Amino acid sequence: MFYFSSMTSIQSIRKAVGKNIRRFREEAGLTQETMAERLGFSTSHIANIEGGKTGISDEILASLCNLFNKKPAEIYNDPDLNFSVDKELKLAINDSVKKVIQNSSKDISDEILRRVTNELTVRGYSERRRER
Repeated sequence: MFYFSSMTSIQSIRKAVGKNIRRFREEAGLTQETMAERLGFSTSHIANIEGGKTGISDEILASLCNLFNKKPAEIYNDPDLNFSVDKELKLAINDSVKKVIQNSSKDISDEILRRVTNELTVRGYSERRRER
């Protein structure tokens, strides 16, 4: 089991979401006012979301995903979290997969070699029998 160094709270999620929304809005070249108009919300509501004071509903999430052409996971992603555990886990999984593949390919190679040797032996035996 893996543990992260800090507890996730509703406030930390709201701050991460707000930070992402602000970044996406700025990347799209939108002001809070323009974004509020497009989504049908007040500017203060957008400011509260971006400031992490207000959470977002499923309806707002869907609207944001459509507006910015993003997936929900991108809205909720927290780039400030320390993902060293995830990186270590990925490396361990990659190493494990490599070992399994290497062992499997060796097992397959050994099996192929055994079958080919067996086939050649059987053919050789059959040919020697025919020659007699």
